[in-house]
Order: sequence, then structure tokens, then C-alpha cells
Amino acid sequence: MNRTPALLFGMLGLAAVAGACGSETSDTTPATTMAVQPTTTLPPTNTTHVNATATVRVWFLDHNRAVTGEEPLYRSVDRTVKPPAVAAGALDALFAGPTAAERANGLELILSGATGYSNLNIDHGIASVRLEGGCSSGGSTMTIAGEIFPILRQFASVNYVKIYAPDGTTETPTGSSDSIPACLEP
Repeated sequence: MNRTPALLFGMLGLAAVAGACGSETSDTTPATTMAVQPTTTLPPTNTTHVNATATVRVWFLDHNRAVTGEEPLYRSVDRTVKPPAVAAGALDALFAGPTAAERANGLELILSGATGYSNLNIDHGIASVRLEGGCSSGGSTMTIAGEIFPILRQFASVNYVKIYAPDGTTETPTGSSDSIPACLEP
């Protein structure tokens, strides 16, 4: 049996009793006390560090694959964005377009007449976004929708994406499904 904890506990008890009695003896032996520091656990904070960043994926049309018809037609690249609005940061990176090096490797931004976006909202697994500027497929099946869908679906909170035209219309505005506006149909 290990007597060290019991012995230590007993000595601490005697020291506490002796200190409480207020003895006036002139004992020159210094009193020994053992201080126990309480442990404090701070709750986690919900603040974002000023320099925090997140890596997201942004998809662009791979021109070389589009010419040959080889799938996948869209290729992703990494971008660094600032939380907490990472979905908006990813769309901002899309509209900024590929870098010069990425363009040299065949990546291109298909805008389909759009100059930007607004009203990005994610609610109950559905991301909705409104195109700004214009909206036209030009008769092509390769549109900005092919870039926006995977960008927004990369987030765990998004199951479906609804893209709205600048006039606020989309083909399937309600329900659990993807939707594009008629202007992005070929």
C-alpha cells in the first residue's frame, strides 16, 4: 500500500490546524504551505483571427478538354479566402478569373454575360445566387453554371444550387433541386 498520499494529506491537515490556532510561539522554523492552483478552462471563442484564411476550390473551363470533349470539362484550382464568408470568397475568386499561368495552361472563365453576383444565400442545404449584368448561354452547354455548381457544392452545408438570372428568375425556384435560369439553357 502506498502511504505517500495519506502521509501528505495528514501533514497538510496538521499545517492547516496549526495555522488556524494562531500560535504565538517564536518558532523560527518557517511554515510550509502548499498552494493548489485551480484549473480554469476558458470557453472556446467564436471570433475569427484577423489573419485567418481558408483554402477553397474554384472551377474554370479547361479549354483544351472542351475542344476535344474530354471529361471533365471544368478543372479546379485552389484559392485562399478569408473566413467567415468563404462561399462568397470562392465566388469572388471565380469572377477574378484564372491567373496568367492558369490561362497559359488552358483554363478560362466562362461568364455567360454575367459581370458579378449578388444575393448569395445558403439555407436548409440550398445555395442560391443571382447573376448580375447579363445572362446568356450563347447556345452553348458550357456556361457559368458549370463553374458555380461545383464551387458552391464543395461546402458541406450545400446540397443543391439555384442560380437566378439578373431579373430574379430561375427554372425551379422551389424544392430540393438544382436550378438554372432559362437564359443559361443552350
